[in-house]
Amino acid sequence: MLKKVITLFAPIALASMVAFSSVQASPTPDASGMFLEDVSPVKGQAAFVNAIKLFKEEVTAAGWSLLGTDNVAGVLSERGFTVHPVMVFSVCSGKYSSKLLAKDETRFIASMIPCRVAIYMKSDGTVVISRMNSVGMAQMIGGEAGSVIQQSGTDMEGIIAKTMSRLSTN
Repeated sequence: MLKKVITLFAPIALASMVAFSSVQASPTPDASGMFLEDVSPVKGQAAFVNAIKLFKEEVTAAGWSLLGTDNVAGVLSERGFTVHPVMVFSVCSGKYSSKLLAKDETRFIASMIPCRVAIYMKSDGTVVISRMNSVGMAQMIGGEAGSVIQQSGTDMEGIIAKTMSRLSTN
């Protein structure tokens, strides 16, 4: 069974890594290539709060909408669990989501909308911006839906790159 799963997902991971390497150079992919992470040049609670503020500003400046914010660490704390700070943002661009949701043939992507970006802090104070590798996934999806997801993912990578650049100067 494990061999079957590895055989099934190895090409997907490889495709993601190839897509990642040809499009983005700064974020670090996880071992599968399905997720990307950027590490803030500054550490600590103030850096975490600043990363959130700057990310929200860049989302708005790019014309995207912030649909919701989940304080995952806060929710877990209310349930008796202690974890380091984790905030998850649901962001959306009507320019892209409308293209995908307007047609029956591409509406299956609805489960991936809105885009979710996490900002979290590690135990050593490192602040990380994490998200799915949309650009890599776009190649696996293919067709019109894949093209729109690639465009959307490229835009989001630009938003995160601007956030990271501002973190370096603040």
